[in-house]
Parts: sequence; C-alpha cells; structure tokens
Amino acid sequence: MPRITQDPNLAESPDFDSVEFQAVYAPLATEANPVENIIGTLKAAWTRDNDAKKAAWEAQVEQDKAAEEATEQERQAAVEVEEAMKEKELQETEEANQREKEKRKPKVQNFTVNKVVDSVSDTCPSLYAIHKLCQGEYVKLYYFTPEACSEAERAEQTAAKDNITFTLVGDRLFMKLAAAYKAAKKVIRDEDLTFKQLMLTKNDMLRHMGQEEWPEQHVVALGVFFFKLESHRLRKQDGGDTVVLCYQLQVRREWTEALKGTSDEDVFDISIINDLWLNQMYTEHLNARHSQGVLQ
Repeated sequence: MPRITQDPNLAESPDFDSVEFQAVYAPLATEANPVENIIGTLKAAWTRDNDAKKAAWEAQVEQDKAAEEATEQERQAAVEVEEAMKEKELQETEEANQREKEKRKPKVQNFTVNKVVDSVSDTCPSLYAIHKLCQGEYVKLYYFTPEACSEAERAEQTAAKDNITFTLVGDRLFMKLAAAYKAAKKVIRDEDLTFKQLMLTKNDMLRHMGQEEWPEQHVVALGVFFFKLESHRLRKQDGGDTVVLCYQLQVRREWTEALKGTSDEDVFDISIINDLWLNQMYTEHLNARHSQGVLQ
C-alpha cells in the first residue's frame, strides 16, 4: 500500500449541495433517483472513503511509532555497547598501568615498627655455599661458621670487577663475581668440627635452606635430625661426639644425594636415627683407638 502523505483527519468534504455540483448531477437525476439521492450517495461514499483513509493513517502512525522506537532501542543498545567497550578498554588500560607500577615498585618487605636492629648481624655464607643449597647439593657445615662467612665477605670485597661468571639458578641466568663462587681455600671437614661448631652452624644452614625455599618438610626433618644427635645418649661416652659427627656427615650426604637421585626407591627419613649403625660406628671407633694404642 502506498504511503499516505496527508492526514485524512484534516480533509474537508466537498460541498455536494452547491449549485455547481447540482448542475453536474441534474442530467443524471430521474424520478426514481432524484438529485437529492445522488448527493446523499456521494456524501456517504466520500465519508466511507475518508474513514478508510483515517484507519490506514492511524495504522501508518502506529507503524512509524513502532519503527522509531525500534530504531531508538537499536541506537541506545549501540551506545551502551560502545560505552561498555570504552569502559572495558579503560579498565584494561588501568589494570595494565597498575601492573606496570607494581613491576616498578621496589621489592621490599614490611618492617616492624619500633624493632631495634640486632646487635650482631646475621652471618652470610659465600655465594658458593648458597648456590649449592639452591641446587639441593650437600654443603659442608664449615661454610656457615663465622670464620667462613667472614672469608666470603672479604673475597667479595677484593674480587676484581671484571672477573665475572655466569650461573643458572632455576630458569634464570645470573652474573656473579667468579671469586665468590669458588670453594673456600681452607675448609674444615664436618667430622673435624667441634660439636659446638656443629650446633651453631646447623642453625644458620637450616635458616638459609628456608630462605632458598627448600620444602618445609625437608627443613623440619633435618632440624629434628640435628636435635636428636645433640641429645643422643652416645655423646656421654668417651669419643661419642666424634662418632656422632661422622654419622652426621655420612647420613646427611647420603640423604642429599638420594634427594637428587633418579631412583624410584623411596628416600629415607633423615629425622629417624639409625641407632644400630651409630653403635656399629662407635664400636669401630673404639677398636681403631685400641689398635692405635697397641701399636704405640
């Protein structure tokens, strides 16, 4: 149906009663269908046609209104989508900026208010010892003694600046002073330490193991191992400390190697003291001393 361009409600009916119209209808009039009837028929026909146009006009108005509402809804939806996209982009930009700010922030820990610095600074083993800890390797306890830590500090201070070495820790490559990654010149073996040195150095080693993110289960087990050795009854016997020191060396080295091994066999629990082996070692120690006495 063609679009209606004019409102039929504003249309005015022709003046069918005018002289001009009657002059047109007069030739058509008959006795049975006088001019009055013709005029009435024309008026009724015009009214019906105008009413039909009015109905079509109202339908067209409703259609236009519905189309306008649909267009407005689509426009509003498009605006909302655009605003949502802009808001998302803004949020993503802010999050990216925040992540970048976090990256640039100094990586420092919080401090405890009113806590005074310790009178004695923590010992710092050589990078050589720390590197072996990071690799899960056996480390001699001597490297955690005050003497070894002092030696490591002097080595780092006097190392040539151009003497650089590369080391891989995890998946990261670090440049370090080569001298700091060398073994100490004079290392006291674990079995030659005094028991007092053993008890002092094992605490520092356990602390650094925790700092290097050794599993807590492993650190605790090793701590229990040292505690049981410290309180073992064999220490009351003549030469007992020497035997306990040797036991510590052999068991800790074997445990460390087993942890890095590829065998499917379960690794033993180092916190469980093998008293049978310890007693055998003590017997061998006494026999060796007896043999030396006879030879002398």
